Amino acid sequence: MTNEAKQNREKIEAIRGQLSHGFITYEQAKKQAEPIIASINAKAREIAKKYNQRPRLVSFNEIMR
Repeated sequence: MTNEAKQNREKIEAIRGQLSHGFITYEQAKKQAEPIIASINAKAREIAKKYNQRPRLVSFNEIMR
């Protein structure tokens, strides 16, 4: 796992924790996670294009499970 992936994972886990403990609302969590999800999806598109496959994009609901 690359450093970027580790950092993204840690940020998402922090947002998930804050959401589950009620420190932030659903909308705030969604807004905070938006740039992280965008970077994950961009990397997924890049890798999929390299191997001529369809990208597996991530949504907010999927990543917060």
